Amino acid sequence: MTLMLIPTRLAALLGMVCLLCLPGCGSQPAGGTVIAPAATTPPLRAAAGTTASASPPGPIIASGPLRTDPFGGARWGFVEATSASGRFVVLRRFAGDARPSFGQHGESATPTDVAIFDRLGGAEHAIDEIVDVDASRRLFLVLEHGQVSVADAGSGKYTPLPQADMTPDGNACLPPRQATFSEAGGRVAWVVGDALHVRALATGEEWSVTSKARLWRGWSDDDGRGAVLAEVPLGTTGWPHQNTSCACRWCGRFAMSYGLYGWSGPAFAIEHAAADGTRTSGDGPKGHPWTGKTDAGCSVVADSSDHELDRGPWRFRCGTVPTDGGAGD
Repeated sequence: MTLMLIPTRLAALLGMVCLLCLPGCGSQPAGGTVIAPAATTPPLRAAAGTTASASPPGPIIASGPLRTDPFGGARWGFVEATSASGRFVVLRRFAGDARPSFGQHGESATPTDVAIFDRLGGAEHAIDEIVDVDASRRLFLVLEHGQVSVADAGSGKYTPLPQADMTPDGNACLPPRQATFSEAGGRVAWVVGDALHVRALATGEEWSVTSKARLWRGWSDDDGRGAVLAEVPLGTTGWPHQNTSCACRWCGRFAMSYGLYGWSGPAFAIEHAAADGTRTSGDGPKGHPWTGKTDAGCSVVADSSDHELDRGPWRFRCGTVPTDGGAGD
C-alpha cells in the first residue's frame, strides 16, 4: 500500500500519515486520499536574558538490569514508544477483555489508556498522551494532569514545562501543539503565549523566540537561537483545523484508508526566525522512530500479536533470555 505525503520534512512531523499545505496556504482547498500503511508520524530576536530554571538531564542511572517479568496485563494494545536504555516502555491499551474492532478509518469504540512502564523499578505511570520522543529515545514529552512534562528515562523523573499553553487545537491526527524536541534532541521548546520558549537540555540555559503573530506551533533549531514558527494572523480566533476522515493519531495503524480535504480556520504561515530577526521559509525536524531495540539489543514482545494489535502481557526479550522471567542482560 502507498502512503501519500507532500515532500516536506514538516509534513512528516505534523503527522506521519497527514498531508500538509505548504507555508501560507492556510485554509485553501486540497484533496486526496491517504492509504494507511500496514504498520503504523515586528522582527524576531532571541531574548537577551537566559535562565536555568531546571537542571539538564544527568547521567543515565543504572540501578539494575532490565526486568523481563511480564507487565501491562492480559489486555489488547500496542507499544507506542520505548527508551533506548529500555527503562521506559509506553503502552496504549484498550479497555475490557474483548478484542477491539476498527472501522474503515481505524476508529474504535473501545476506550484506550496510555501508561509509561518503568522496567527498572516496575512502576506504572499513567499519562494522558505522549507528544514527542527525542532522537536519542531517552526523553519523552507527555501530557498529564493538565500540563506538559519531560519524562527522562535516565533519571526516571518527570519535569513539567512551566507556563506551557495547554489550549488544544482540535486536530486529532496531529501531535499536540504544546511542545516539541529539536531534530537532534538537544533542545526542548514549548509554546508560552505568543513566544516559543527554548531550553538547551545539556546546560539548562533558556531563552524565548517571540512570534510576530499568533503562535500556533514551534520547533527549535539545534544550534544558535533560531526556530521554526507556525503562525496565524493577529486578530483571528481558533486554530487551523485539518479537514480529514482520519480519526486519531494512532488510528492509521488499523485504518484501511482515509481522506484529507484541506484546512479550515485561520490561514497560517510557517517560517524560520533567525536570531537576528531574518525570516525565511521554514521546515520542522525530520521524524524518527519512537520504538526499537534497546542499546543492549533487547526487544519488547507481547504474548501474541494480530494485525498490528498486541495481546499482553508484554516483556523484554534480551538475546537468549528465557521468556518466563529473570534478569535481563
